[in-house]
Amino acid sequence: MQFLERIRLRLHRSFLKKELPAHKPQRASMYLDNASSIGILFDGTEKAERETVLDYAEQLKKAGKKVKVLAFFNNKLKGESFAFAAFNKLQMDWALRPNSREAIEFREQPFDLLLNLTKSTIVPLDYLAALSKAKYRVGPYTDQTFCYDLMIEHTGKSDLKNFLQQVIFYMKKMRPNHEAAAA
Repeated sequence: MQFLERIRLRLHRSFLKKELPAHKPQRASMYLDNASSIGILFDGTEKAERETVLDYAEQLKKAGKKVKVLAFFNNKLKGESFAFAAFNKLQMDWALRPNSREAIEFREQPFDLLLNLTKSTIVPLDYLAALSKAKYRVGPYTDQTFCYDLMIEHTGKSDLKNFLQQVIFYMKKMRPNHEAAAA
């Protein structure tokens, strides 16, 4: 099984490297306060993490942001209905690329800000982030540096609430306090 997974991952990276040069979205520096549309990717497999992300998404909506979430379930759920878009292992091709309608629509959305709120690297979510049309992409640290504009490494605590606090902290700190110098 380990051997097949390595082949799938190698094939995945090969396809992604072929797709990236043709993918040229307009990127821009973005901070949390000036983002009007936010896309959130997350691992919905565990209920506690799902609730943490959905609570945060609700806070953003109350602050007047347009928020769209997409969950990845690391299992083969069938017939589950959720109040948010989701995909699972059955909705990926052999090269670990999401091919569900929800994932493709999410990838095509021109969000101001894309947040990948996962505790660790999840290959299909990194794929969606790398090919996203979002202006600014934030996610967990990964060796695939082309996936995100800002990567945040987990500290000693590995829970999602701690990671979310770090994301919020850095996204608020990035707010520019000065105007550009006159030319």
